Amino acid sequence: MSVTTTRTITYTVADIRKVVDNFAADFSMMAQATGLRTREYVATVVSDLKILAEAGYLIDVTLFLFDKDENKICAAVYKVSDSASGWQSERPGNNLWPRTEGGALRVVANLTSSWNVMADEKRQSFIRDRGMYYPWEDAKWDTSLFGLKSTQGQRYASNGYGWDRTNYAN
Repeated sequence: MSVTTTRTITYTVADIRKVVDNFAADFSMMAQATGLRTREYVATVVSDLKILAEAGYLIDVTLFLFDKDENKICAAVYKVSDSASGWQSERPGNNLWPRTEGGALRVVANLTSSWNVMADEKRQSFIRDRGMYYPWEDAKWDTSLFGLKSTQGQRYASNGYGWDRTNYAN
């Protein structure tokens, strides 16, 4: 007995960019509210994330807010879906994170095994050839969400592509 399956992609690069632009609005609002990142920094990160998403390397993206003592205050996790048909896309919002003098606003992209097992030379070539800004290596700090409570956030979708946000806070 054999089983055959087919998979139909129901979205385009334009759909991916539209969804990532919603994330960009969230990230920009969080950066402004916390006072921890510039618009230029947000733009460079978003540019890289679009490239990674278009290539199919993104699993999820997490924004973390830390206080000056490196304690996690809150986080937002955006899980990538390529089966978001039927999702109702929402507007960016719920981004008034606290102003955090001396804190940090960090971004972690969880990437596919295809990215992680890619030869270093090939990965560096991918980054260079596409004009990416960051190497997107594993985080050197604790990325767990232990101790934070979760609530459902927005869903951003265009055709079959989407990012499902979950909020975390103390």
